[in-house]
Amino acid sequence: MIDFRYHIVSIVAIFFALGAGVVLGAGPLKGTGTQLVQDQALKDRKDLVQAREELIQAKALDKYRDDYVSKVTAGLTDGKLTGKNVAVVTMPDVDGDLANNTVETLEKAGAQVTTRVSLDAKLFQADQRQLIDQLTTELVTADVTFTKDSTTFERTGQILGRAIAANAEGKNVDGDATKILGGLTGSKLFGLKPTPKQRASLIVVIAGKTPNPAPDTSSYSDAVDLAEGLDRASSGVVVAGTPESAQNGGYLKSLRGDSDAAKAVSSVDVANMPSGRATIVFALVEQAEGKAGQYGGVDAKNGVAPSAAQAKDN
Repeated sequence: MIDFRYHIVSIVAIFFALGAGVVLGAGPLKGTGTQLVQDQALKDRKDLVQAREELIQAKALDKYRDDYVSKVTAGLTDGKLTGKNVAVVTMPDVDGDLANNTVETLEKAGAQVTTRVSLDAKLFQADQRQLIDQLTTELVTADVTFTKDSTTFERTGQILGRAIAANAEGKNVDGDATKILGGLTGSKLFGLKPTPKQRASLIVVIAGKTPNPAPDTSSYSDAVDLAEGLDRASSGVVVAGTPESAQNGGYLKSLRGDSDAAKAVSSVDVANMPSGRATIVFALVEQAEGKAGQYGGVDAKNGVAPSAAQAKDN
């Protein structure tokens, strides 16, 4: 137990400190505290003004950079995808502006965006796996072959790919594709707009926002498998996302960590920038040639973009 004398000493010390403060406040240090507060307030105001000016300048420079890159890259991508049909698949919780800007870039590069498929968040929930397996079994067509070790979502990607894509240009949406699309959209786990008339040869998958806190990267294994399945059903797939998606807990991080997927599927982690969207175009051109690469600014194994020579020659 604490001794009673300890309390007495503590109380005396408190009163002594209070008394000393009163004396000093009325004596030689009178007004010093007020002056200190005023000086600090003045300094804070100056710092705030400077910070505001720096922020305005930074935003202006960012806008300049984006506008400049947008104008420069627009010329570089002109005609790169002429004659190519491209389907866009958006992951759950995708940024609408990111998706719209990507579609705009593809169209400016000459591509015909045949359709946009949106994936519902419930698709990747464990309690939906039985339904997904059932759908895959019911909707498989005679011209689709699964590998022996294929996963549920690899098969799902192949089935979806059979409906919206093909390994060559000029393939129309046939009866089998229509049946698949009806079954997938009927599950309410897949959205489709517009209904395509032609199947695409290339596919862009747009990553959704990374949750906060970020999940374990293994939580994206099904999404990675889906991209691999789409790749098997088409001439190539590019997965596009923001820098956050390439960091721990992100879709692109998981994709790049899967050696088999990274050999087949390309990725771009700066799709929120004009330069990044141009890189998506170059990566699609590369995919059409049977090549893959991981591009961007965050642990991108193959650099910022396909080589200048490749981009220029195509």
